[in-house]
Amino acid sequence: MKRDSIILGFLGIAIHVALLVMAVMLIRQYAMKCYDLGYRVFKEPPVTQEGTAKAITITITDGVSPKAIGEILEAKGLIRDSKLFILQYYCSEYRKEIKAGTYELDSSMTAEDMFATMAGYVEEEEE
Repeated sequence: MKRDSIILGFLGIAIHVALLVMAVMLIRQYAMKCYDLGYRVFKEPPVTQEGTAKAITITITDGVSPKAIGEILEAKGLIRDSKLFILQYYCSEYRKEIKAGTYELDSSMTAEDMFATMAGYVEEEEE
């Protein structure tokens, strides 16, 4: 009888330790994913470097949603992830300031640079 209770005690402790280890591993995994997402929202690098950038003209119509803008930019190869672009939009100081119009963006621009251009804060250079 005493031997059975000792075995059950060890088994109970082993199960608790295993559950605790699994919980710590899950928390660590999701914390790393959250950190990576948060870092990318504020520090996502451009799609290409300055020398290899390609200029693309896009047209934004009046009343278009940030989701639609992100999908357009992703389809044109200006950003990597349209969902990340939406988060960047809502964390940006340019939210609700994007104006309808035709813009020339390039793949060496960050999302913040694109927001500034579409909000009218960046004057296009004349040749």
